[in-house]
Amino acid sequence: MADREPRVFIGVDGGASKTRVVALDAAGQVLGTANGAAATLNGRADTSWATIVETIRAIDALVGLDLLAASVVVGIAGTEIAPAYRAFVAAAPACGALEVVSDAHIACAGAHDGGNGAIVSVGTGVVGFCRDGETTARAGGWGFPHDDRGSGAWLGMEAVGHALAAADKRCPHDRLADRLLADFDHDPGALAGWACSAQAGDFAGYARAVVELADRGEASAEALLEAAGRHVSAVARALIGERRDLLLALTGGLAAIIAPRLDADLQARSTRPVHDGAHGAALMARHAFTPSPETGS
Repeated sequence: MADREPRVFIGVDGGASKTRVVALDAAGQVLGTANGAAATLNGRADTSWATIVETIRAIDALVGLDLLAASVVVGIAGTEIAPAYRAFVAAAPACGALEVVSDAHIACAGAHDGGNGAIVSVGTGVVGFCRDGETTARAGGWGFPHDDRGSGAWLGMEAVGHALAAADKRCPHDRLADRLLADFDHDPGALAGWACSAQAGDFAGYARAVVELADRGEASAEALLEAAGRHVSAVARALIGERRDLLLALTGGLAAIIAPRLDADLQARSTRPVHDGAHGAALMARHAFTPSPETGS
């Protein structure tokens, strides 16, 4: 940490598709926002940091900023992987203050305006996080295919399994099966071959087909979304536990689809996210330097 107090508070949401930055001043006002290329913890750390710094510099108010005058919080997936986390932190540029946390942590801070609450992020993967005072907890998010049940990747994988079962008459052939098989000239062997090497993002590409067909009344697609709702509810319930006063927010690309399929009691405590994850990271950066009302320091 630098000897002087930071005057700019920067939040970074590093992701596999893009990097988002939000900068706040000492009063908590937004100085600017910017989006940049992907920045991942598990890639080359120097390349990811170059992307992060470039995205920071894309904010007009931060052009020429000495990062020693800034407090920076980076939220990024994979922080539980210790070697990758250490390499990423070691490659960081000099900042007035720096903290690297999970993307779920900053999503929770943003969703609840820096306060207490729980989130489940539902996109390609599924991960939950909650904060209750000084206590935090995480659930899910261990990766695909062994975890991330209820995610876009899981929906796509289940849809592939359904199509293959329909192809050899283990279940009725319907519009969902036809939609997936059509991409492979209705050859189940070609679909199975693709699935053997497909990554999470590839499977997640078929989540949209599941959603569209559920909207059109296809029973198998609706059943998958209902199952996803149960899986996401289980993550939320693991987080909340006996914390009966915590509100729950869903974030991520599938949040609006899964929200009405949560367990009824979880729907009753649900709230819309206040800010995105990058803003949440900036709030965390600023919170570290906000005087305590009890101590004034």
